[in-house]
Amino acid sequence: MVAESSSRGSRLFPEIRINLRAGRRSSEVLLTPIAQITVVSTVILIAAALVYFGIGWIRSARTIVRHEAAVVRAETANADLQDETASLRDELALAVRAREDAEGQLSALAREQRGEMRVPPAASEEASAGKVGQMLDQSQRDLHQAETQRATLEARLSKIETDRIEASAHQSRAACEAVMKKLQHASADRDKAIGERDRLRARIAELEQKHSEREIVRPEELAGAFRLAGLITAESTQSEAATSPPEVLITDAPPEPEENSGGIAAFGRRAVSEFTRLLASTGLNVARLFPQLGLDRGEGGPFVPPPKAGQPDGISSDKLEAMRSLMKSLPLSPPLDQYQLESRFGPRHDPFNHRPSFHTGIDLSAPYMSPVYATAAGTVIYAGYRADYGKVVEISHGNGIATVYGHLHRYTVSVGQTVAEHAHIGFLGSTGRSSGPHVHYEILVNDEPQDPEKFLGLARLIPASDK
Repeated sequence: MVAESSSRGSRLFPEIRINLRAGRRSSEVLLTPIAQITVVSTVILIAAALVYFGIGWIRSARTIVRHEAAVVRAETANADLQDETASLRDELALAVRAREDAEGQLSALAREQRGEMRVPPAASEEASAGKVGQMLDQSQRDLHQAETQRATLEARLSKIETDRIEASAHQSRAACEAVMKKLQHASADRDKAIGERDRLRARIAELEQKHSEREIVRPEELAGAFRLAGLITAESTQSEAATSPPEVLITDAPPEPEENSGGIAAFGRRAVSEFTRLLASTGLNVARLFPQLGLDRGEGGPFVPPPKAGQPDGISSDKLEAMRSLMKSLPLSPPLDQYQLESRFGPRHDPFNHRPSFHTGIDLSAPYMSPVYATAAGTVIYAGYRADYGKVVEISHGNGIATVYGHLHRYTVSVGQTVAEHAHIGFLGSTGRSSGPHVHYEILVNDEPQDPEKFLGLARLIPASDK
């Protein structure tokens, strides 16, 4: 490596050419004055930022240390004041006791003096009286001194008590402020929890009300309604009867069809309404996808009598064809022949960082390299590697419905290819952000993820149409 400085540029930042040689190959790097100024400015800014934050951290640390030292000093002073208060109280008690003793001595001397004054005076008695007077004067002086000392001690005790009350009030004020802050936070958390509880109670009441309105209907009755409406044939109804569960939950159970055309028409319209409700439960916006179904639209025109026979009243051939097309595009079959459900759609704990997350599909595990199939007919719109999904295939089924198959070991289709229902599209693997062999299966309705289990359960409610 050879560095050469050019005469061009400023004196402080001349152009520098660096020749890098590796064997027979060589390359030249030019450092312009602007680049040098940019690098130097960046280094200076980083150094200044580090110094600024370092000084700020040192200041905050010193402030904390000074605050802690002040608290320790206040506590120490409070303890000293309490000790001094106790000592002064002891001294005051001794002074009071001394005053009481002096008063007792003074009373005794006064009594002796009064008794001696009743006896005729003599020279020796006069000397004794003078001695007693001196003792009385000394006792009075001692009493006055004790009173002065007591007053001084009481003043000092009052001052110490005032200082102690002020120190305790300061500490109590700080403690009360901290407690008030905690109480405010606790009150806010309580109000939030009460609001969430009320919201959940309202949601539970709504769900219970909806559940109370649901009625139990046998699937063969629903299949008969679809057959009368013209959505399926009698043969497909018979083929589905053996695999249907004994009971399913729907609303507005259709009545027994009557022999006349009016009863059949009403039964067919109710079947179409039930079909629309089942589709809406999966997230499909039926009113937007099929406005010709007669949902939320204005109506008018001349009166035309209903047909004598054939199709139910109010259900046109275009409407029936649109519903048949939608039924064919629904991904109702699973992507694997044999599988085990490992993770459901919705909130869960992430398997890697164990934090709360939202799962936009379902995870189906099976043996490694198991064949993966398309769940409905459609067109492949993506086949490749997609970040955490690993190797993935995405199929559009029309009507805003698409399916995604992630973590594949290998895919066997290409973009633009048309596939039929249950067509082989790849092999199960563990590519991308995966903890083991499985298929991440998603259903998108207008680019919004929906619960695939709703569609798999819908396969038991909607009998298979002629494919």
